Amino acid sequence: MSRYEETIDQEYRTACSIPLTVVSYLGSLIYLFRADLFSAGVKRAIGRCLVANAVDSGRINLDTNALVVHGAGNTVMAIKQAVDGLGINTKVVAVVYNETSVYIKERLQEYDIEVISESPRQEGREGRFNTAEALCYENPGYITIEQHEEPLIVDIQKRTFGQAIAHNLRSPPTHFVAGVGTGGTLFGIGSALREFNSNVKTTAVEGIGSTLTLWHAYLQAKGFGFEAEKRAIEQALLAYQDAGMITSLKSDQSKNPDEWFEINIDFPDDTIGVVGIEGLGVGDPTELIFSNLGLVSCAEIVTDQQATKGQQVLEGHEIHAVESAGANFFTAMKIAEDLNRHGEQGYIVTVVTAGD
Repeated sequence: MSRYEETIDQEYRTACSIPLTVVSYLGSLIYLFRADLFSAGVKRAIGRCLVANAVDSGRINLDTNALVVHGAGNTVMAIKQAVDGLGINTKVVAVVYNETSVYIKERLQEYDIEVISESPRQEGREGRFNTAEALCYENPGYITIEQHEEPLIVDIQKRTFGQAIAHNLRSPPTHFVAGVGTGGTLFGIGSALREFNSNVKTTAVEGIGSTLTLWHAYLQAKGFGFEAEKRAIEQALLAYQDAGMITSLKSDQSKNPDEWFEINIDFPDDTIGVVGIEGLGVGDPTELIFSNLGLVSCAEIVTDQQATKGQQVLEGHEIHAVESAGANFFTAMKIAEDLNRHGEQGYIVTVVTAGD
């Protein structure tokens, strides 16, 4: 058995050992997978399995001096844990934004993770990726461990957390709620639950600053003509406006279909500081997310205030959750409220993520 398959099996058994927390709300049951009980949260299995796969492929070998990860979150922590657990003699380097908080940088350094912050947030993932690639080019034995466009992350989350949740469920799920993030959790766990109930509805949660709702609406209408696409875009933009964003749409049917629309979504001029929910994704979706977007039933924009409300309700159940978990739970409650209005009940699965 390969190191990757061994790690998949280990992570599945570990996930099965965590019982689901069940919250009753307006006649529906909300099942919470407590990924927050792991030190690297929902990214635990991803980080460990990616390292195992790199060992199997020979990318990690005796000449490897550093594993370079672009990001400041729990994937980096999980990769560091995997390196230490396997006894691999190499350092882990996190490439983060210039604007990343001192607290997060110091937290990474406390775990003996080297931090490189040379890319501004405005350059997005591409800026961090370019910095990571440059490090590997300039330093012999440096290799990148990539998750954002790595299809394996879907397989990992399906076969570990996803199948463990399905194993522990009392009833077939009607709904699954998860943040967009890199797509592994959303599509991986969602895929496992669809094998349990092919009619389960998957809701993708995004924070302010992400554009998944727009793309989801547009791609569903694409190919049905100018008016259909325009209506879908206009409807999606209303959701951003309700969340306090500034939007504009210009259209010109005389152009090629891919150039019919010019869309802008921006923050109000008086916005101060970092806005949005850590872990739910910022900017346009990756190609990995685009390729799996057809598996999403709907996308929901959650504001910072709504995420806080979700956190507060979880606190009442003695679960001390971070913003992304609050956003997931708020959306699960919203689904239960809608079901209740129609005299229905649901079995809603979501994830309590862990903070950075």
